[in-house]
Amino acid sequence: MTPTVVHRAVLEAAQPYEFALSVRALEGFAPMAGEHRVAGGVVRRAFAHPDFTKAAAGAALVAEVGEAESGGVRLAVFAESALTFGEATAVERTVSEWLGLRDDLRGFHAVADADPAMAPLLRVARGLHQVRFPSLAEATVYFTLTQRSTQWFAGARRRRMAADLGPSLVVDDVVYRAFPALEVVAALPDERLLAYTGNPQRATRVREVAAGVAQLGERWLRAAPYCDVRQALLALPGVGTFTAEALLLRGLGRADEVPLEMRQFRLAAEQLYGTPAPSPADLRARYGPHIGWWSYVTRTALTWTQAPVPTPV
Repeated sequence: MTPTVVHRAVLEAAQPYEFALSVRALEGFAPMAGEHRVAGGVVRRAFAHPDFTKAAAGAALVAEVGEAESGGVRLAVFAESALTFGEATAVERTVSEWLGLRDDLRGFHAVADADPAMAPLLRVARGLHQVRFPSLAEATVYFTLTQRSTQWFAGARRRRMAADLGPSLVVDDVVYRAFPALEVVAALPDERLLAYTGNPQRATRVREVAAGVAQLGERWLRAAPYCDVRQALLALPGVGTFTAEALLLRGLGRADEVPLEMRQFRLAAEQLYGTPAPSPADLRARYGPHIGWWSYVTRTALTWTQAPVPTPV
């Protein structure tokens, strides 16, 4: 059956928002390289069918997103069969989460506008919302694979899993592949996962973490208090501080905390503020629950601007 557009909608975005900045961020999002196509001002990528049974049988859909005149995002969904109202709503929610459309950055901007070092970044990134992993499953597996490995290997292994195990859909002669659900990954024997993990220990870890996150449930992970979710993730075998906080920020869009002590965040702070940079404690005190947005906007926009490093006072 030839896929057709089975659903259209305009997704609202919390303002300020610029779709062009989402596209720019997507093109620089290394873990998802090659997973979407950008042409003519629109982006296409695959998602698993919202009906788990159909997705497990290989059904996928392709979401096409572009700028809407209203300031939000226009959505067209390609599929091989019609979607129910509930399925269409689920797709809209998934795409909105992927592009961070509902992220309210007003509190972050209020603090950042009073931070002189942020001015050059905000000139190029005001209206940027956080582009996230398209699914919690993808984020969970990717960040588990990065443990004692490199981002390059983790990305390559994640892509192999999607190619072999994920549902797919062909639109305009292009094959789009989605990532398998957490439950699918958790059900795989370690011998099967070994083809994607490189060693038996990592295979066991991927399976256990996928099973643990699936059992917690995405709805609860998105809605429960941040501290409760962080504690629950840290209690899972194979999940440490970096994995838990990376999942919270890049998988779930929860910006309350960031491991600022890690090298990549220290370097970003030094590039922005000069040396010595504010300490993690100082940054947390200034940005509070918006520290995740500070880290995302800073690390993303620093690659977009050649803002001079300020001279230490």
